[in-house]
Amino acid sequence: MYKTETMEEPIPPEIFISLDADYDEDGRYGRQTLEVTAAEVRVRENNDVVSFRIPLQEIKAARNEPLIGGGRLEITTTSNELLPVVTYSLQVAGMFSEAARGIEQLAKGETLSINLKKERTHCQKCNRLLPEKNGICPNCINRTKTLWRVANYLSPYKWRAVALALLAILTTIVNLAPPRIQGMLIDHVLTPHRNLSMLWLLMAFWLGALAINIGLQVLSGTLTAYLGAHLSADLRTDIFRAIEWLQISYFDKKPIGAITSRVTQDTDLVWQFLTQCVPFLLSNTLLLIGIALLIFSINVPLALCILAPIPVIAILSGFSWKRIDVLSHRLSQKWARFHTNLNETLSGIKVVKAFAQEDFEHNRFLKSNHELRDSGVKIDTYWLKIFGVMSFFIGLGSLINWTIGGYMVYVKQISLGDFWQIQAYLGLLYGPIQWFATVNNWFSRAMAGAERVFEVIDSEPELYGETQETAVEINGDVTLENVRFGYDKSNPVLENINITARPGEMIGLVGKSGAGKSTTISLLCRFHEPDAGVIKIDGMDYRDIPLQELRRQVGLVLQEPFLFNGTIAENISYGKPDAAFEDIIAAAKDANAHQFILDKPDGYDTLVGERGAQLSGGERQRISIARAILHNPRILILDEATSAVDVETEKQMQEAIGRLIKGRTTFAIAHRLATLRHATRLIVLDKGQIVETGTHAELMDRQGIFYNLVKTQSEINEIIEAENFIFQS
Repeated sequence: MYKTETMEEPIPPEIFISLDADYDEDGRYGRQTLEVTAAEVRVRENNDVVSFRIPLQEIKAARNEPLIGGGRLEITTTSNELLPVVTYSLQVAGMFSEAARGIEQLAKGETLSINLKKERTHCQKCNRLLPEKNGICPNCINRTKTLWRVANYLSPYKWRAVALALLAILTTIVNLAPPRIQGMLIDHVLTPHRNLSMLWLLMAFWLGALAINIGLQVLSGTLTAYLGAHLSADLRTDIFRAIEWLQISYFDKKPIGAITSRVTQDTDLVWQFLTQCVPFLLSNTLLLIGIALLIFSINVPLALCILAPIPVIAILSGFSWKRIDVLSHRLSQKWARFHTNLNETLSGIKVVKAFAQEDFEHNRFLKSNHELRDSGVKIDTYWLKIFGVMSFFIGLGSLINWTIGGYMVYVKQISLGDFWQIQAYLGLLYGPIQWFATVNNWFSRAMAGAERVFEVIDSEPELYGETQETAVEINGDVTLENVRFGYDKSNPVLENINITARPGEMIGLVGKSGAGKSTTISLLCRFHEPDAGVIKIDGMDYRDIPLQELRRQVGLVLQEPFLFNGTIAENISYGKPDAAFEDIIAAAKDANAHQFILDKPDGYDTLVGERGAQLSGGERQRISIARAILHNPRILILDEATSAVDVETEKQMQEAIGRLIKGRTTFAIAHRLATLRHATRLIVLDKGQIVETGTHAELMDRQGIFYNLVKTQSEINEIIEAENFIFQS
C-alpha cells in the first residue's frame, strides 16, 4: 500500500527531518534517507528513488524496534497496520529515536521539538577515531591557540613574568662571557707568556660573572617558585569551578578517577611547562642567537661549517612532533584509567574485603599500571631513538671544529684563542640545541594536558539562568505534563508521565526496580531535563526558574546519605552555612538526632569521617533528614530514606519525616510499601509508564500491580519472620 514505484522526483524544500540510515532495504550495509515533510514521511534510496511514503494524517504512532546491532523505525497507521520504514545501526539509533518522536509530533499537529545532534566518534577533519565521544582529536588541535590560552594564565602576574624574562636575558649575557674571557686569556696571556696583570683582571671578571650568574639563578628560582605555585592554584581553581557547574550527565559518562586525573596530573604538566619550559625556551633561544652571532664574528666560513648540522636536527624534530603528540595523548588517557581504577578500588575497599577480592583488584591494578608503564616506555623509547640520531648530528659540530678549525689554527688563519673560544661556545650552543630537541617532548605532553584541562573547562555547564537580585519564592505546585526522558535517547526510561502535586500533598512513587522512580526524582531536581513534555512549578516551566533558586527550595533525602568529612554541625548546616547553632539543634531534634548526637564525646563537634564512616547508617540518615529540615525546602524528595535501617530506627525516622513533610510538596520512594500508607496519592510505574494511580486503599481494592507488589512483599516478610523465629528457637 505504502511502497511506491521506482520514480525520481525533485526534493522539496520543506523537509523538516532528513536522516541517513546505514542499512539498505535488504538489511545490508548501504544508505537510505528518511525524509519527513509537512505532508508525508518517505524513504529515499541511494539512487534518489523514493521507495516508501505515507501521508502524515494516516500516521497514528511511530516507534523504534530494537534489533541486534541496530534498530528499525516502525509506523502504526490509523488503521492499526504496522509498517517497517527503515533499518539502521546502533551508531545512529539515538537520532532515529528522535525522528520517531518528531514524526509523532508532526502527525499530531504539534510543534517539532527534537534534537538531532549526533555524538561524534570520529574527527570531522581527519576522520580518526576520537579517544572519547565528542572529545578532542589529538592530531587536529591548534597548538598555537592552545599555547596562547595557556600563556594567558600569566597575565595576572605579568610583571613577575616580565622580570623572569629579563633575568633570562641577563643570564644569557653572563653565560656568554666565560668563553670570551678564555679566548682572551689564551691569546693575550698564555700564548705570548706576558701580561700577568691581565691574567688577574680576566680572572676577576670571570669570578664576577660566576657570582652574578648565581645571583640571577637565585632570583629566577624564587620567581619560578612563586609563579609555579600561583599558576597551578589558578589552573586547579578554574577546572574545579568548571567541574562544579557541569551537568550531571557529564559525570554519568566520565569516571571520577579520569576527572581527578585532569585536576592533578594534567594541571601539573601545564604549570611545569609555563614556569620551567617557557623561561628556558626564552633564555636558550637568546643564547643560541648570541652564540651564532659570536661564532660568525670570529670566522664566517668556519661558522657555516660548524652550524651545517642544525637544519638536519630541525627536520628530525619536526618529523617526530606529530608522533610524540599522539603518544602523549595516549599516555594521558592511561593516567586517567589508572586514576579511575585506583579511585574505584579505594572507594569500594569494604566490598573488596567483604568478598576477599584483594587478589582480583591487585591484578586489575597491575593491568592498568602495566598499561601506564608500557605507554610511558613507548613514548620514551621513541623519543630516545630520535634523540640519539639528533645527538649524532649535534656531535658533528665539535668534530668539524677540531677538523677544520684545527687546520685553520695550523695554517694560522685563526688564533688558538679564537679556536678555543669557538669550542667553548659550541659547548654552550649544543646544550640549547639538545634542549630544543627535548622541549618537543615536554611541549607535547604539556599541550596534551592543557587540551584535556580546557576540554573540561569548555564543557557545556548547567544553565543556571540569570542571577536574581531578589529570591524567587515558590509555592510548590508541581505538574509533569507528557514527560519523556531517556539517558540514551533511543531507549526512553520514562514515557508520557503526567503527575500533579499540591503543597501539603505526599506523592508516593512505587514500582519494580528499573521502573523509572529514581529517574523521575532526578528530573524533579533538574539533574536532567525532559526530552519531551514539560515540568511546571507554580504553573511556570521549571526551566524558566533560575536553577540555583529552584534547588534552593528543593530538599533531597537519599537512600545512601552523603556526609562530608567535617563535624555533625557542619553537615546539618551544609545547605544553610550561616544557620545559627540554635537552629541546627532544633533541626536535629525534629529529625530525632539530637539525643544520639549528645551521646557522642564531642557532641555536635564530632567528626563524622569520610562519607560519615564514623556513624551508623541510621545516624547518617537522621543527620541527612536534619539537613533537609534546616534547608526548609518547599518541595521535598525522599528517595527510599528508610530502606536500610532497623525497625526502631525507622520508627524514629518516620516521626521525623512526618514533621518534615508538613506544608510541603513531597515526593517519596519507599522500599517498604506500607510506609506509603498515608500518602495522598500513589503513582505506580512499570517500564517507564504510569499504570496505576490512587490512594493506598484504592489501589489495594483494585488488586492490580500495586496489590501484587504489596502481597509479594508481605509474603517475603512472613518468610523472613518465620526464619528468624526458627533461628531464635
